Amino acid sequence: MISERKMGYLLKIAELKSISNAAKELYVSQPALSQLINSLEKTYNTKIFEYKGGKLVPTFTGELILETFQKQKLLENTLLNALDDARQSKTGRMSIGISSGRAPMFLSIVLPSFQKAYPNIQLTINTNSLDGFESMVVSGHLDLAFVMNKADVPSEVLQNLIYEPLFEYECLLAAPPNHPAAKAVEDQPDWRLRPPVNLQDFQNETFIQTAASDRHKNWENSIYAPYNFHPKYTILLSEEAALFDLIQAGLGFGLIQDYVAFSRKKGAFFRLDREDSKATLCVIHRKDAALTEAMQYFIQLVKKHTQEGSFFRLDS
Repeated sequence: MISERKMGYLLKIAELKSISNAAKELYVSQPALSQLINSLEKTYNTKIFEYKGGKLVPTFTGELILETFQKQKLLENTLLNALDDARQSKTGRMSIGISSGRAPMFLSIVLPSFQKAYPNIQLTINTNSLDGFESMVVSGHLDLAFVMNKADVPSEVLQNLIYEPLFEYECLLAAPPNHPAAKAVEDQPDWRLRPPVNLQDFQNETFIQTAASDRHKNWENSIYAPYNFHPKYTILLSEEAALFDLIQAGLGFGLIQDYVAFSRKKGAFFRLDREDSKATLCVIHRKDAALTEAMQYFIQLVKKHTQEGSFFRLDS
């Protein structure tokens, strides 16, 4: 019988694709993890990992072992959550995935009420969505996550998730403040009241794009495609965080999600004139997960503030 601790170690190695990185995060030695792998390979009489492209990846039989370990971990978490609720306990842990851009807007509004109701819940916020929050929820690394419905998600992941729609949000065109298009709308500070624009009208402008992940690139391309739009001049960024600042510095145009406009308050933002540029933000959780009282309360808070329009104010 393999202990829960050993199963957790193996899953962490698979998650990080590195023995050394797993050792650092788990506060154990690399030789100890290497010895664990060797021991389990002897127990199951099969090779669990192999190196491909400099990364440690599971073999076919390794995937079967890891999948079984993951199911055992999820069953254990489900049992613990159910027991917590049965005992009406207000202690425990909760992990949430939310983009680094949307996190400040959401959490500053939701967390005060949540922490007042559940002061002893240890809350972990993950803002690193490069690997996909959907996969992290399915694997049990996150309890809840906030994602857009247009994300390209593998079917084997999608079938294990429940999506609860929250609200529709828009992709906006952000213009540099020194551009004539920005100057023309200075008298209307609320971008929601400005006339929508056609991307083709900006074909010859410089666009700042993010090359940090395929996920973000696919999102941008899904906006460009209906317009048959191909930026003539581009500046590529390795990180999305600097995009708005470079636009404000007058270096070019860019596509942003509307939470940037709500959080920044000021800027030359424009809605696009195609309805298919919109997406729906959803809260997701695993189908077979038992949501604790605290998790359900967090979702209720987000829905309450969505209905009240707390996330969409420009006057505060």
